[in-house]
Amino acid sequence: MTTVTSTPPSPSPVAKFENAAEWWHALGDVPLERVVMDPPPGTATEQDLLVFVERDKRLVELIDGTLVEKPVGYEESFIALLLATALNNFVRPRTLGFVAGADATLHMRSGRVRLPDVSFVSIDDVPGRQRPKEPIPLVPPTIAAEVISQTNTSMEMRQKTKEYFESGSKLVWLIYPKTRTIAVFDRPAEETARLLTENDVLDGGDALPGFTLRVAELFPDVR
Repeated sequence: MTTVTSTPPSPSPVAKFENAAEWWHALGDVPLERVVMDPPPGTATEQDLLVFVERDKRLVELIDGTLVEKPVGYEESFIALLLATALNNFVRPRTLGFVAGADATLHMRSGRVRLPDVSFVSIDDVPGRQRPKEPIPLVPPTIAAEVISQTNTSMEMRQKTKEYFESGSKLVWLIYPKTRTIAVFDRPAEETARLLTENDVLDGGDALPGFTLRVAELFPDVR
């Protein structure tokens, strides 16, 4: 008689949690309506994410085998586009790198896949100084910007900020349309954030020297 042996399947990423509350907290305490159930939580892959983003035009992030939808809205998109335009107008003539929008999938060192609302990748941060061609490149956003929506949670944004810096980001901007302010992080510790108001000027710091933008220009009609 022949004995057939096989390698047991790897446990689902959700199996490491003792209960659903721990798993939900690891997602950033996001509203449950943003958690995708097909494929089932813990089984989703990068290919599943690409199907959602490329084919179905649904913005989702991959968090430990679970797809989580990004909040979308006209106001957030409007602000993100203003910022991306200002960055592109500064970056492209100087060949400083690459600016992308909210459907740009970036692989974090944690294994998660994030989609910043706006990202700038310095030409010095990519191999061969060439624009990444992979669907989900393992390239840190030198600057990551998130326009905060109503269903974004503080835990979620803390996790994102932490992952961006762990992956190599140099600057993170959290833009709050409701208060017309921007929280600027230039190092991982949350308490180092600087809060800019409409009377201030946003700058690229060491991540993008020379770039400046009046905060008020991101909120021309948003009230």
